[in-house]
Amino acid sequence: MEEEKKKCSFKEHKNIDAVYYCQDCKIYICNKCFNNHQGFFQYHQINNIDNNKELFIDKCKENNHPNKLEFYCKNHNQLCCGLCISKIKAKDYGQHKDCEVCLIEEIKEEKKNKLKDNIKYLEDLSRNLNDSIKELKILFERVGEKKEKIKQEIQKVFTKLRTALNEREDELLLEVDNKFNELFGNEDVIIKEGEKLPSKIKTSLEKGKLINNDWEDNNKLSFYINNCIKVEDNIKNINIINDNIKKGKLNNEINITFNIVDDYLNNYIKNLKTFIFINDISISKIDSQILKNKDDLIKFNNLFSTKIKIRNIILLYRSSRDGLELNNLRNKINNKSNLIFLFLVGNTRIFGSFINANVEVKHDKYIKDDNAFSFSLNNNKIYKILMPEYAIRFYNDYPILIGNNANSNGFYQYSNTIFDGGLLNNPKIYDFQRNNELTEGNSKFNELEIFEINLN
Repeated sequence: MEEEKKKCSFKEHKNIDAVYYCQDCKIYICNKCFNNHQGFFQYHQINNIDNNKELFIDKCKENNHPNKLEFYCKNHNQLCCGLCISKIKAKDYGQHKDCEVCLIEEIKEEKKNKLKDNIKYLEDLSRNLNDSIKELKILFERVGEKKEKIKQEIQKVFTKLRTALNEREDELLLEVDNKFNELFGNEDVIIKEGEKLPSKIKTSLEKGKLINNDWEDNNKLSFYINNCIKVEDNIKNINIINDNIKKGKLNNEINITFNIVDDYLNNYIKNLKTFIFINDISISKIDSQILKNKDDLIKFNNLFSTKIKIRNIILLYRSSRDGLELNNLRNKINNKSNLIFLFLVGNTRIFGSFINANVEVKHDKYIKDDNAFSFSLNNNKIYKILMPEYAIRFYNDYPILIGNNANSNGFYQYSNTIFDGGLLNNPKIYDFQRNNELTEGNSKFNELEIFEINLN
């Protein structure tokens, strides 16, 4: 930022930029004052401000403070003069009167040590800067490649959408043509043929009368009969055209309409943003001890992006942090919706479930959820809750049951040993559809995390 120019110390010239500084009077002088001052004080040391900036490095920079900088303000990390710390808070005085101030000699060692630290920091930074810039270039190359790849994928999706929409448009337009031709006939053919009809009728009528008056000449019998056949063919053609005209006249009510429900169209357009989206969940955004490495997070991202769109994710409960007290867990998720349950089994296997419905924690209460599902991150697979009316249940002996009922053929069961004496031992995660237990043998729940997600 450009330093503010000093003004002349003479009251009448206070708005004029100073050009000189008198070391003896400790005042700033403009061009108008210079000759007078030099005439009265010819032996004073006067310096040009622009050419001798280094002479003023120990002078206060505040207006009308022509004093030496002898103090240090700790509050503002700033040097100041006696007028700056004056107890009188008047114009240009006392800006630092309420601050913690010391003599500049007292701050010398502290600033000297700080300078050494800063020099070392700058030297280290200078040494590592080239490597950092190289790494940054490589990073941005990767970022650019990833960005272009995502853009290409987006373009492919929308090209497919546009192609499908264009094909559907062409189909509907052709269907309209066919429907109207079926009901009314082809406009060009009917109108053009209809306009020729009077002439055809007149020609056939004249030819028929001529033959009818000359039947007695047996020598021309084949000629007469042949012309009769032509008249008959003309009448057939005339009748076809006439029938088409009658058909068009009979169908004078146009009952063909193009209908689309506005709400459906608006919802479809709105939903484009929900089923076509960029998933930007990152490790820094998920406070998880289960999804600790990048590969697990990518699997989690990819798995969920096929089912739901996660905008943000908030940790509600973690067993290692919040303990295994059942009421504590239930209180944290009561009356919450869009919950993800994550289970780490044996330090290597990650299972979980998604509950979309509002979770009202009540004793022995089943909650229906048509959108609930379970998943195995290791198997990279989502499992449907086969009986949505038994999506989740809370019971004293079975703290959390997801997708499980004795007769429901649900999918996952979390057993009553989850909260067994504070230990997460022998969990049961069961694939009822295939009669297969996914947690093998004596396993242990190492961690349970419950998240609330925002889908908007």
